Amino acid sequence: MSDKVYNLAQLEELGGGDAEFVSMMVDTFLEHTPGQLEEMKSAHSSGDSATLGAIAHKIKPNVDMFGIDAITQDIRDLEQMGKNGMINAESQEKMQKVEAELTIAFEQLKQH
Repeated sequence: MSDKVYNLAQLEELGGGDAEFVSMMVDTFLEHTPGQLEEMKSAHSSGDSATLGAIAHKIKPNVDMFGIDAITQDIRDLEQMGKNGMINAESQEKMQKVEAELTIAFEQLKQH
């Protein structure tokens, strides 16, 4: 297995070392975030910048909490681009990177 794209240190600290809390948070992340990613992709491809920004805003805390550092800035950029109505080649590139990293994180976290 390749290196993990996530780091649960912040989540473990928040839970005070409670493995059940961490497990519950991972389950919640896996339950909600894949659907949010699909919504974000759909909003991007249909040119719905307001929805793109809103969903990026929802996903951002999870990216931070789960230590998915490779896309920390990209998710923030997508949030701003959505708010500013900027759907272009740059947002497409960021969208692809976010999708790729989150997809890996979903698969890895299922093994957690």
